Amino acid sequence: MVGKGKVHNNLGELLHTKPLPTGSLKVSVDIALEKDALLPHPDDVSDATLLGDAIGSFVAWPTDLIIVGYETPTKSKAKDKGIAREIESVASQKEIPVAKKTEISKRTEAKKKNPSKYRACLHTYLETTDISDGCVRLIPMDGAIFGFEYAEPLGKEDFDQILYHTQLSVGVINTYMRYLYDKLMGPRGLEQRFSFLNPMKTNLTEMIRKPDEVRTYVVERFMADTDREKLFFLPFNTGDGGHWLLVAINPFKEIVYYLDSLHNDWTTYPAMKTIVDTIIQTVRAQRKIQVPKRKANNITWNRVECPRQRNNIDCGYYTLRFMKETLLMDRTDIPSDYFDEYRCAYYSKDQLDEIKEELCQFIIELQVL
Repeated sequence: MVGKGKVHNNLGELLHTKPLPTGSLKVSVDIALEKDALLPHPDDVSDATLLGDAIGSFVAWPTDLIIVGYETPTKSKAKDKGIAREIESVASQKEIPVAKKTEISKRTEAKKKNPSKYRACLHTYLETTDISDGCVRLIPMDGAIFGFEYAEPLGKEDFDQILYHTQLSVGVINTYMRYLYDKLMGPRGLEQRFSFLNPMKTNLTEMIRKPDEVRTYVVERFMADTDREKLFFLPFNTGDGGHWLLVAINPFKEIVYYLDSLHNDWTTYPAMKTIVDTIIQTVRAQRKIQVPKRKANNITWNRVECPRQRNNIDCGYYTLRFMKETLLMDRTDIPSDYFDEYRCAYYSKDQLDEIKEELCQFIIELQVL
């Protein structure tokens, strides 16, 4: 037995937009009992080759090497950096060999041993709280951020994602959007030109199951600002803890900017494109904008050549940087080859660490712990 995790498979399940290998299931790695064990199917967009490098992410695992409901001894929480959750499956490797540590795993360990300033502070704060016992903290969300007032709950898994660089939840994404609203939009008066859509209400699962509710929510947000041009950020999730990408919508000009760190295009998610087009057409009708019938579907979609992620974890961090950099540029249009000031092949470790530092500092400043 080399690790523990959860099976997430549904009919037609994809692993980062690609079909799973034959005879495999999509699993999330929670605990690595043998961190140096080779992954049976390394993701071709990921640098991870060892089980220890895949903690907190999704991987493909051969069905015959998965034992559901089996318990094995685990290391103490103080030593194990996996996500502390109820374990539902255990992965074995049979004849898959154990390799020596690669440079990747060494870099991963070095990263975890040297947390930056505010991550270290947040880690210290959390050790004095009841978060590890399953309690949560509530992040207040002003009604101006998403169009309704509520409190965003953050628990141990959410905090661990920031501290140990694992795939981000919607709670962390929403908290960072409040950070952008408080620290960038408000002080610079950008709330007149930019706004947010709540990804919990607009992810792929909601679009398929509750399309009318999604349309109603987004149309109301758009119609509240019909007298001026505005860019709406929609961090879009493919559902069930899947891939994050950014859809930025200018309903005034009927332009949609598509930023995907996997460099797919919108045809990968036809349900998303259909409902966004329908929403824009509904807003057009409510604004009483007349267009020729032959141009009724002429909504412009621009695929932006944005920085590309190099593993299967970073999509959430990339999505957050896309929003931040657009706000810093103060432009409601996003060039097809991205902004010159931020153009790069991929984000560096320091650029992604900057997001985590901002989150940790903001959470500490909110005094919710």
